[in-house]
Amino acid sequence: MPQKMFRLTDEQICKLKNAAELRGCSQTDLVRGFIDSLDEEPPDTQGDTHRDTQEIHGGVQQKETDSRALTALVEQLAVKDAQLAKKDEQIAKLMETVADGTKAVQGAQALHHETAQALALESAEQKLSRWQRLKRAWRG
Repeated sequence: MPQKMFRLTDEQICKLKNAAELRGCSQTDLVRGFIDSLDEEPPDTQGDTHRDTQEIHGGVQQKETDSRALTALVEQLAVKDAQLAKKDEQIAKLMETVADGTKAVQGAQALHHETAQALALESAEQKLSRWQRLKRAWRG
């Protein structure tokens, strides 16, 4: 790509730098955009054409950039909304699983408690002597 150098005054360099910062682009991109925009409309031969053209096309470019940025943000927001909806579904399924698991644990605890009581009774009976067990059996 052929290159061409221009000499700018300190004031022009400062203006270029400020305009680039406002638009969020590099100074080179700003100059290239301005030059490209010259093809779109015939140059005005009255007054300060460069300043007028820069203000007009700079505003159009800013609006286009803002529009593209807004569109990209809206698309990203839609993607994030879909991701959040999917996460909400996953959370709901996990909550159901936790509730089912809690019920199963409670049932197992109740069953274990009954089994433990039965084993405790059997062990207490086994501790009795044969004579005591025989007496209990006759009494009914």
